[in-house]
Amino acid sequence: MNRQIDFDKGVKRRSSRGRRAIIAAGILALVASVGIILAKVDLLSPISFVAQLVSPTQLKETDGRVNALILGLDSRGGTGLLNTDTILVGSLSVTGEEPVLISVPRDFWISLAPYSYGRINSAYSVGGTQKDGSFDEGEGAEFAKGKIEGVLGIPIHYFAVIDFEGFKEVIETVGGVEVCVERAFDDYSYPVPGHESDPIISRRYEHLHFNSGCQLMDEETALKYARSRTGTNGEGNDFARVRRQQNVIMGVKDKIFSLNLLTDSGKIVKLYQQFSKSLRTNMTLGELKRALEIAQKVVDFAQVKSLVLDPDSQLVYHPDPASYGGAYVLVPTGGNYEKIHSAIRGLLFVGKTDAEAQSE
Repeated sequence: MNRQIDFDKGVKRRSSRGRRAIIAAGILALVASVGIILAKVDLLSPISFVAQLVSPTQLKETDGRVNALILGLDSRGGTGLLNTDTILVGSLSVTGEEPVLISVPRDFWISLAPYSYGRINSAYSVGGTQKDGSFDEGEGAEFAKGKIEGVLGIPIHYFAVIDFEGFKEVIETVGGVEVCVERAFDDYSYPVPGHESDPIISRRYEHLHFNSGCQLMDEETALKYARSRTGTNGEGNDFARVRRQQNVIMGVKDKIFSLNLLTDSGKIVKLYQQFSKSLRTNMTLGELKRALEIAQKVVDFAQVKSLVLDPDSQLVYHPDPASYGGAYVLVPTGGNYEKIHSAIRGLLFVGKTDAEAQSE
């Protein structure tokens, strides 16, 4: 019989306004906060640190928009695989207006190399794996960024790679995080690490239950909440999982600053070590600070425009698995990316011609 874990203790209610959050802005806020933590630990260069914070920094942009790729890494279970569980592109105008969030399903089928194809969630792993078997995180992120640029038809200026497995240590260090569960749900098929091949199938999974409301979660609970794939009540899709991951990320950021941990040098060093293992970005400290300033200008979360590249969008479809070695994949409608590119340009530049957009 499946194990059941009921996460319903310490629950309190929170207004719907308080639960609203923009995923892109939330993740950018965390990345910026982490950047400050990573920089503060370099106590030998305080002048350089201050200079980067106070000097004006312009973000890279194209046609008046800043585009950032967020990759959520799935490194659980000690499998050695580095597939990206979450693929998001957040886009903001340089004034912090017209926020857009694009979700790319991990099953999107792409060309990874000449005569080699696979799911887009393997691009990070393929691009970062070296001939000697080592792994270069920067090359992996750049390779994935290039592939996603090709699919979406827009330049991506920045990336952030988040490993949620590494976040367990961070959450433990700060004493747990408060997470506001938007709606109650069950997951009857959450995989039990180390039991993937158990001959008794029921031992491979455990039953999770989460009540709605704000609650304090320890590191294990928060990770299960963020990673659940097969939840009931509308929580069994990629976009719902991304929203839950964002809730945990924001909980970590809020906890760090509510406890004034940035004044505790011992905790700063410990967080630095843990964040160094769980988050990578190509943004400089000045760019991180500027991104945080822009993200904080987004006040009307209800106006965030989003696009999920799933069959409902009519931009992709599920082909016959027999043509893909039995794999369940998504491919672009029409056999190319033209419709996707057109839809995204229309989303980013509503009511504007290409010439008008490029003149901004």
